[in-house]
Amino acid sequence: MAKLSANAQRKLDVLEEARRKWDRIHSLVEMAGSQQTGQDMYVSQVRRAAEDVNRVFLSGGFGPLAEDAKQMALATKRGGTIRTKVNAMREIVALVRVGIERAEKAVHEEERMSREI
Repeated sequence: MAKLSANAQRKLDVLEEARRKWDRIHSLVEMAGSQQTGQDMYVSQVRRAAEDVNRVFLSGGFGPLAEDAKQMALATKRGGTIRTKVNAMREIVALVRVGIERAEKAVHEEERMSREI
């Protein structure tokens, strides 16, 4: 595979950092869903981690993914049962994972297209 431009490599580095942090959010959501008590501790950790991922996405220029991360933080603050919160958070986890994969493919495709020109 050809070397990437500095801009493409920076974007991929941002996405990799976001993926690592998002994997932690996923594990926290699953721990919150599997515990009988003390779920609020995990939910508050999810909120802080989602706010951090939001900043990472914004720094890399991935606005739509940053919005999804912000939705995760908001989901932790909504009312309702813990089960409702966990289900909403699980949906957002899946949404962002797909978004990260699409963004990575878009960076590679953009790089390939710029080389062909």
